[in-house]
Amino acid sequence: MKTGESKILESLAITQAARQREFGKRRKSYDEQRFEFSLVQDRESEGWISTRSLKTGMKMRRSKSFDEILENRFWCVLYKFGYAELNVGRKFTVPIKNREKQISKQIDVFAKDDETVVVAECKASKTLRKRSMLKDLGEFDANKKSIADAIKKHYGKDFKPKILWFFVTDNIRWSDNDLARAKENKINVVRARELLYFEEFANKMGKASKYQFHAEYLAGQSIPALSGRKIPAVATKLGGKRAYIFSARAVDILRIAFVNHRDLRDPSGAPSYQRLVNPNRLKQIGKFLDEGGYFPNTILLNFHTKPRFDKVGKDSQSSLQFGEIYLPDKYKSCWVVDGQHRLYGCTSAENMETIPNLFFIAFEGISAVEEANTFVTINDKQTKVPKKLIAELDGDIKWDSKNPNERLLAIASRAVDLLNTKGGSPFENKVVTPGVTASTTQPLNLPQMQQAICQSKLIGSVCRRTGEILPGPCWDSDSEGSLHRLVKLLCWHFENIEEANPERWNAGKTEYLCSNFGVASHIRLIAELIEYISKKEHFNSVECSLTEIQDALKCYFKPVIDYISTAENKDFEERFKVPFGSGGLPRYYFKLVELVRKKYPDWEPEGYEDYIQTISDEEAIQADNDVKWVQNRVQKYVVDELKKKYGKSFFERGVPKHIQKECQSKRIEDDPDKQYSVETYLEWINIKQIVEQKNEKEFFTKSLSIRLPDEGRKLFFHTKWFDVFNETRRIQAHPVGSRHYRENDLAFLKLITEELKKKLSKTQGDA
Repeated sequence: MKTGESKILESLAITQAARQREFGKRRKSYDEQRFEFSLVQDRESEGWISTRSLKTGMKMRRSKSFDEILENRFWCVLYKFGYAELNVGRKFTVPIKNREKQISKQIDVFAKDDETVVVAECKASKTLRKRSMLKDLGEFDANKKSIADAIKKHYGKDFKPKILWFFVTDNIRWSDNDLARAKENKINVVRARELLYFEEFANKMGKASKYQFHAEYLAGQSIPALSGRKIPAVATKLGGKRAYIFSARAVDILRIAFVNHRDLRDPSGAPSYQRLVNPNRLKQIGKFLDEGGYFPNTILLNFHTKPRFDKVGKDSQSSLQFGEIYLPDKYKSCWVVDGQHRLYGCTSAENMETIPNLFFIAFEGISAVEEANTFVTINDKQTKVPKKLIAELDGDIKWDSKNPNERLLAIASRAVDLLNTKGGSPFENKVVTPGVTASTTQPLNLPQMQQAICQSKLIGSVCRRTGEILPGPCWDSDSEGSLHRLVKLLCWHFENIEEANPERWNAGKTEYLCSNFGVASHIRLIAELIEYISKKEHFNSVECSLTEIQDALKCYFKPVIDYISTAENKDFEERFKVPFGSGGLPRYYFKLVELVRKKYPDWEPEGYEDYIQTISDEEAIQADNDVKWVQNRVQKYVVDELKKKYGKSFFERGVPKHIQKECQSKRIEDDPDKQYSVETYLEWINIKQIVEQKNEKEFFTKSLSIRLPDEGRKLFFHTKWFDVFNETRRIQAHPVGSRHYRENDLAFLKLITEELKKKLSKTQGDA
């Protein structure tokens, strides 16, 4: 701002101390204050929670509103980027004209550095929902000129910033039309996924991350400070591609550089390959440079904007050309293929202007696929890069691979990316990618979804004999067509799931629906049902339109959709919570199959019969424990009750004569030194006979009468469960051959143990 001018923009933090104070307030998701003890009750009614008792009062906290939290998150990102001026508080305003009237326009987030100004409006919803943003965009666009005029008036005519206009949203689903309108009005949209990326990037790179921010949102715009910047260079060819070798200041390359991270890529475009930087390495590099260190090896770049090269000489034998290269003077014109840590590590040095120049090899205009292949070649052969990242890259860079398996993998990988970034998709920002810490709203990962798609054969499979792709229901002559057919089918199914129970879907893996097991099982269900219907109704799914396939599937999916819509949380958890060691994915899938089979019992997919015959080792152990508990607990309970009723003569008075004789006979057969009390020799079936006696029945009814689901309500004393339990306990006693616990055995044991614990605790105070 020029000396003598009045302040147009009030409440700006322009010193480091002021910015730090404001950051301290904004970085927390809650407000914290001390109140006198007499005010605590009133404050609790206002949503404050006591956290610590002090001598002078109570320290209390209250969560900030969701819209304030969103504003603070974006503000903190810009603070970490190193913006020199930021707004203070939530009442920052800019004077604008509205119908020739001078009014104040409130700005949610404002930031300024030497080259740019950021103006952001933030919109948040408490829960995920669709919302039209056309009106908000229209109002924001209409005020842009007045806001820009106020900024220029405040800072003076000599300051000519690039103004970045932002709409930052959370829990709002943008329609394609709204996104197109925002792009048309040159308003940048930052949703949850982009904000999470920049938060992670800012935390790891600090002020250096501003270069990536500028590259992302100022791509192609000129940088006046670099106009005409030329440096000595050598032009040559590497692998048949034109390349330049030169030495340059890190600060100059940083201004035009872009790192193609896998965490903010456009999945419908070129593949991306870089992982996020390691902050510790950046600090180590900065310290190394401050101590006089230098890098003798080169950083690999690719000019996406063709540079001007003035040749002044050449070497005829080596075909090297000597001259001067003019650095492109545009943001995002130079992509870092390898060496991002060395380049960005320079920003951790105390003074970038004094560190030694870096050496570069820069290709001229190679494709992003060639960039990715070069990165993989370097890092797979020379340095330790996570194999998981290399594997995921194969799915991108081998889009048109002649290897059919690689081609199918590439389509599946791209499909997951599209689902994750597509506005309005039920998967929007629900898939976490390498390098970014997963949030609670990102319960899915790309490799598992990718694997589920490939195993389902929805796109196709590879013929072992010929090596050719056998088309699946989503195959459409080429990779691009197959990709979009697959995405549309998955969107259709999972949109139905989300609409059936939005709260359950958006709760993520805690509700056992939007989880890796859940999504993969539904993908398999789609494929298996298409195969079943194709055989049953004699139609070729490969030749059918998507609409025809969807129409055929609707009635078969209805039992599943209805259950998702209406099932109580406890029932849903019992059905779909996968115990450790139970073969999670098949189990979840067959639980879905059971829902469909209730209406269509003739459908019996491969593996279903085997599934219902066996259960997991962990469940088997639990079932064994339940059997022991029921048998021991019921027998002890009955004997104890008889002792209370008849005293020392309980066995003679409470047990039928023929059972007394059987027990005495067994006892006599034992070695005299190993004989137990006579009641120890009671069999399970004897317990039933005891409690069913006419003179004992009424006494045991309240505690031991348990009605099974298939029994009527007319009986006074339900004892059928004794017989069923007698059969079930034999599985534990004789676990040979094909005798294993089945699902109905588990359900029966669960019912009996729960009922007995409840009934016996009432009669005996026994937990």
